[in-house]
Amino acid sequence: MAEEKLVAPSADVIVCSALDVGEHILKNGGEIHRVEDTIERICKAFGAEHVEVFTITSLIVASVRMPNGVYSQQMRRIYRVSNNLYMVEAMNGISRKLCSGELPISNLRAAIVEAKKKKPYHTAIIYLGAVFAAGGFAAFFGGTIFDALCAAAIGVFITFLDRHTPKYINRMIITVISSLLAGLLGILLSKIGVGTYADKIMIGTIMLLIPGLSFGNSIRDMLGGDIISGALRLIESLLLALMIAFGFALAILITGGAA
Repeated sequence: MAEEKLVAPSADVIVCSALDVGEHILKNGGEIHRVEDTIERICKAFGAEHVEVFTITSLIVASVRMPNGVYSQQMRRIYRVSNNLYMVEAMNGISRKLCSGELPISNLRAAIVEAKKKKPYHTAIIYLGAVFAAGGFAAFFGGTIFDALCAAAIGVFITFLDRHTPKYINRMIITVISSLLAGLLGILLSKIGVGTYADKIMIGTIMLLIPGLSFGNSIRDMLGGDIISGALRLIESLLLALMIAFGFALAILITGGAA
């Protein structure tokens, strides 16, 4: 009976369901190999005889051939990628339940919606993390306690801006604006005497903007053989780093230099 339930869905439903899971893994920062492996496992668990998956940072294409010869191919366009390892882990858990038969494919969408509703941390913890990260790095690189406090305050502001920015705004533009405002605030606080070293304050706040996870995933993708996807992620990470540098440089030019 269990095997009959697994092969019951049509080829179109199987591919669509697998893409639903793979899409959320990719959108939340999962590596390319994880996305392709997850889609392949789900499709084969529901009876697919042959599975082909091609993934880059903005597109997933998957096709299956069933034992009866029925063929289905679908694609999914990815418009925005973020870093949410909690969602990646949640989608992995859903994938495992699908493959083991614990989760019926008809309940997949409800399970995804439920996972998206859950938050791994309280909002206050996120802001507290920004405080310790920005303030800690400012102090680590030679800033005073006042520099650390200034960096922590700017870190809260950057986090607030990131969490409340409309999703349709280009990520590069948001990065430039965040860097510019962080640089202006850091220099202003040092000039009015609240902070001591503007450069140390800016170092602390820069750490919240650097796309470290994306850069690491790009190297991992390339080492795993996904050269195209890895190169695309690497270029995106380097462009973001360039936008960060541009934003802070613009802040320095506007204010006439760091104190």
